[in-house]
Amino acid sequence: MNKLSGEEDQVGSSALEKPTCPYCEQRATTTLVDETFTYGSGEGAVELNVRLPVRHCEACDFHFIDQVGERIRTEAVYRHHGLLTPWEIRAIRESRRLSRAAFAEITGLGEATIKRWETGAITQNRANDRYLRLLNDDTCWSALKRLVAPKSEPPPARAASTHRSRSTTSAPPAAAASP
Repeated sequence: MNKLSGEEDQVGSSALEKPTCPYCEQRATTTLVDETFTYGSGEGAVELNVRLPVRHCEACDFHFIDQVGERIRTEAVYRHHGLLTPWEIRAIRESRRLSRAAFAEITGLGEATIKRWETGAITQNRANDRYLRLLNDDTCWSALKRLVAPKSEPPPARAASTHRSRSTTSAPPAAAASP
């Protein structure tokens, strides 16, 4: 067990916040622990390895894993499947400075679906994951915006006659003279 060394690399600065015990609300210390957990069941089960920040309250001697640890486990599952995490999906939308509604309008995705992906309530399929990755590319994003941009009004069509008028006074074409 290592005291806090390298924890920031694993989970970012949120792990360095001062965690408090959920029972006695006293400050807890953090120790990094390597954990292997089973994901899935039966023949498809796999062992995933993570480094978790385990919190320890010295006041009541309670050990716990908080939302930071749960996020690390969740990220490991998404990485196992090769998918963007909910936080990466949200970051794509936020990098475009768009609300979910505006992002949905441009992408053609459902606003509720985007929310479910961003919160981890559901996991995107591989096709949507690839689409989201393309949306993170500036060239692809620009192409999509051009595709969905409102088209300007086409110029009014010229009134074209639908039939040819014939003059009733004109004579039929002259027959070719034969020698």
